[in-house]
Amino acid sequence: MPTTQNDGLELAYQVSGEGPPLLLISGLSAERSFWTLSRPLLSGFTLIEFDNRDIGKSARAKAPYAVADMARDALAVLDAAGIAKAHVVGHSLGGMIAQELTLMAPQRVDRLVLSNTIARSDLYTTEIMRLLKELRLQIDNELTFGAALTTFVLGMRTLKTIPLFAAVQQSLDAGLYQEKDAFLRQLDACVSFDALTRIGMIAAPTLAIYCDDDRLFAPAMVREVADAIPHAALDEIIDSGHCPMVEAPENFCTTVRAFLEGS
Repeated sequence: MPTTQNDGLELAYQVSGEGPPLLLISGLSAERSFWTLSRPLLSGFTLIEFDNRDIGKSARAKAPYAVADMARDALAVLDAAGIAKAHVVGHSLGGMIAQELTLMAPQRVDRLVLSNTIARSDLYTTEIMRLLKELRLQIDNELTFGAALTTFVLGMRTLKTIPLFAAVQQSLDAGLYQEKDAFLRQLDACVSFDALTRIGMIAAPTLAIYCDDDRLFAPAMVREVADAIPHAALDEIIDSGHCPMVEAPENFCTTVRAFLEGS
């Protein structure tokens, strides 16, 4: 697996497929496998995927960092992959990273998709993030914490169809695990992120996606992002919580493809 470096940290990435380049940026506590169900549905694109710092096969940070630092990681991956310009899809924290990437290097972004993300925290999201932080600090059992986190990010329809603890245990058995301090550093980057007054400078064609059952970043907060970016489109994925690429991959990828292939 190829790697590159930024800020002294090794970043694991992969490139697959053929077609226009498409950079996929995962969210909080999510590694590249997060896009497994989307890969076959995004055929016809060259997919560039990577593990953010503090997750998966990328290095663990030794100090706090900001979303802007994670955006520089993403640019380092594009450089290593030899990609001058790409479509960018960012989910949740990945959507925040995508905003910063587009602001700092607009010439590198073709079309931009911001899924289930925010441009700044309000009281609701700040308190939810505080709760997640306290749960991570106080719960040492990885299965219990994983189940708690999953109830925040999956929609009711999905939670009614899967055995929660068994699904989390399967993920842990597959090696999908993030250390406590790494989770907290990523979470702190989320909380401190604020780009609302800056994203009006984004000129790339942009689509913001929200889900009807997202209880982490509610539809109104995604609309706030779309309203702040000139000419941004807004679309909804129904019957999904915070993770449509997992809960409704066909609908999600159809929506993303239609936008990226549009004129």
